[in-house]
Amino acid sequence: MSENGCAILEVKNLTTVFETREGNAVAVDDVSFSLCRGETLGIVGESGCGKSVTALSVMRLIQRPGRILSGQVLFEGRDLLELSDKQMRMLRGSEIAMVFQEPMTSLNPVFTIGDQLTEGLLYHSNRPWTEAYETAVDVLARVGIPDPHDIMVAFPHQLSGGMRQRVLIAMALVSSPSVLIADEPTTAIDVTVQTQVLRLINELKGELGMSVLLITHDLGVVAETCDRVAIMYASHIVECGSVRDIFYTPRHPYTVGLLSSIPSFHEPKQRLTIIPGQVPRPTNYPVGCNFHSRCGYATENCVSHQPQLAAVAAGHAVSCWNTAHVTLPENITAHRR
Repeated sequence: MSENGCAILEVKNLTTVFETREGNAVAVDDVSFSLCRGETLGIVGESGCGKSVTALSVMRLIQRPGRILSGQVLFEGRDLLELSDKQMRMLRGSEIAMVFQEPMTSLNPVFTIGDQLTEGLLYHSNRPWTEAYETAVDVLARVGIPDPHDIMVAFPHQLSGGMRQRVLIAMALVSSPSVLIADEPTTAIDVTVQTQVLRLINELKGELGMSVLLITHDLGVVAETCDRVAIMYASHIVECGSVRDIFYTPRHPYTVGLLSSIPSFHEPKQRLTIIPGQVPRPTNYPVGCNFHSRCGYATENCVSHQPQLAAVAAGHAVSCWNTAHVTLPENITAHRR
């Protein structure tokens, strides 16, 4: 984990649940991490592990039947969970902004791009509409959209997926926030545009001095864009460290499983490694480690006691009882020599 002195955003022991007929589904369970000024932190995990719910909890956008059960979300020392709804509305978009996962459903289909871009500026400032319009046009140009004046009068359905994604990024950046939360920003666009979008976020981060919380399931994206990584599994963060720590010296069996499942260009006919078993249901997580039923290193201690994140090296923390025994398979280490 990073040093708290550099943190602009700290999440402490955050727990978010959803009420269901089967009981409370725990989407985020006792999650803690920090985001330093000017860095990109990636939260990685498979679908349903709690990544997006973590981001929505930070933004206080959890809707019923969900609720934040406990924890703290500290932004520049202020606990966002203690703010009033009005205070939180003033902070969203101006100081912390979010790029949502689906560009088509995140944009309002009955309003023009210009209306949606200027709305946030007019809400958060007293500037006249003409100034808000020019600012919006400038941000559209900055994110690489040609003919921004034409785009301002267009509707979302008239744009391609890549253009809509750029518009969402522009909406998030129009008020120059300190923290950008990007939830799977490349999911709905083709591979060539993915690279452009990721490069754009990285360039704007440096230009504006932002901190970025990147939610993704793609380890390739993490390797290219992130400074640190938090690996999430079944509502818990199981490992956190620098990109080098995660890719070269992973210490949690789940992290090793993720890395082992990446196809190799060195051996195109190599059979992919899979993680056996199934993710436990969020309404029925086991008493011990959530990963123990799928883990080749599991012991009786793993079944009966839940491990906590603990430092294994400077800036590298793991939630596992058997970190000393976890090693990368030979087929992975061979490609890194």
